[in-house]
Amino acid sequence: MATTEGANASIGLGLAIIGAVCGTAMAGLVTESGVIRLVALCLGAAIPPFVSTVGQWRPVRAGLAVLITVVALVVTYSGSVGVTVATGDVIVPVPPGLPVPTKTTTTTSQPTATTSGGNDRVLEAAPAKLTCKPICDSKVTIKSTGKAPVHVKTVELGGPAKAKFTRTAECVGKTVDPGDDCTFEVTFKPAGATGAQTAQLTVEHDASDEPMVIELSGEQPPNPVLDLGVSSKSLSCVLQPGGTVDGRDALEVFFQIALTGATPDQLASLVPVEVSSVPGATVTVNTAVSPDSTGSTVAALPLKASDYGRAHSVTITIDPGHKIAERNESNNTRKFRVTLPAESTARQTVPLHC
Repeated sequence: MATTEGANASIGLGLAIIGAVCGTAMAGLVTESGVIRLVALCLGAAIPPFVSTVGQWRPVRAGLAVLITVVALVVTYSGSVGVTVATGDVIVPVPPGLPVPTKTTTTTSQPTATTSGGNDRVLEAAPAKLTCKPICDSKVTIKSTGKAPVHVKTVELGGPAKAKFTRTAECVGKTVDPGDDCTFEVTFKPAGATGAQTAQLTVEHDASDEPMVIELSGEQPPNPVLDLGVSSKSLSCVLQPGGTVDGRDALEVFFQIALTGATPDQLASLVPVEVSSVPGATVTVNTAVSPDSTGSTVAALPLKASDYGRAHSVTITIDPGHKIAERNESNNTRKFRVTLPAESTARQTVPLHC
């Protein structure tokens, strides 16, 4: 009898241990908050008495508790592995000997136009397509990614709307060494056109006989109401000895810019204005504007000895890069002529007719 009771006690102790372990594991495996966590805690607390209570089917109850715990373990680990792969966060410790799942990331790069001549010369251009609305979304970069230099022969505009696009010449005729690049700008002037305007940049080079083509797309914003123009009033010119920052004589041109259809706070920044003289120099100033054309802007054109005693053709151009969408682009330029006196008489401030 004593032997039987001892055996039963041992079995009861073993089942109690199994119940306690399964209950603790069940409660600890679930890391979710809210209702799921509450259910797990309740099941964890219920398993020990469910297994250890004296009665029929104790071994069966113990086996059922172990099965529940194993299922919870499998579900928890499989779910945590999925989260770890997706986010990189380790939810539960990974069993010893198994690799830690890592998040798989994909990166997207700017589309490029690539050409290769199979002779260690490889040329790339990014972006492969440039969009202007009307400001272009980036510059164009040409890069040599092969083992030998590539000579860029020409960069030509073509396509239906080629006349509405312009490009700078930084890359034309340049030899690009491996790993180096050159960058140039593209500008788009809608000139009243509506809808999408398309063109292409064709890059001729010595990497292959096939040129590289960059697609261009431009669009005029619908019905712009803002308009800038050179005011017809308060234009004046002054010959100013020592009128430049570096002390050179200057032809000072005073002018006003008119703003209609908008208020100054609707402009993203100061308005660039280019003032050029032929013969003579070119300067660019950035100026604020007002709806009533008040306040003059001055541009100081430096002079040299050969500029005196002759007539000059002066051009004022608002927003020369066409980065501000306007209702009317045709009134952004004003031209006039001014005659400078002989240098011998130019040692004092002289008002001029312009």
